[in-house]
Amino acid sequence: MPMEKLLICVAVSVLLLGASSHMAGHLALAGDGGSQRADKNTSSGTASVHPTGDNKRGEELYNASCVVCHGPRAAGSIGPRLAGNPILSNEQAFWKIVYEGQHVMPPLKTALTEQQMADIQAWLKTLR
Repeated sequence: MPMEKLLICVAVSVLLLGASSHMAGHLALAGDGGSQRADKNTSSGTASVHPTGDNKRGEELYNASCVVCHGPRAAGSIGPRLAGNPILSNEQAFWKIVYEGQHVMPPLKTALTEQQMADIQAWLKTLR
């Protein structure tokens, strides 16, 4: 469990590092079976095929795993500030970084379910 928390913290840290990176291609991701799906246009104009996140569950997941590096309410600490970060609105970049990892952040596709990632993202989007 401590390793999962570390991986989650590192993953979210890299989200900020990758915000300015060039992201190409679309990931074909397997669903987690029981999650809700949303087909809506993102800021990039592409349709999202990821689960709809639950911000209440996302806050719980964040506080259990991410707060160590990113601080209370994602204000930043050891890891970068996530509250209000533009990467949260770039679906393609967000999911690519979380799934594949980037720089020092390892891939989280085996540490978290797609639904858990969507829940955390949904909560982070409520912060300013």
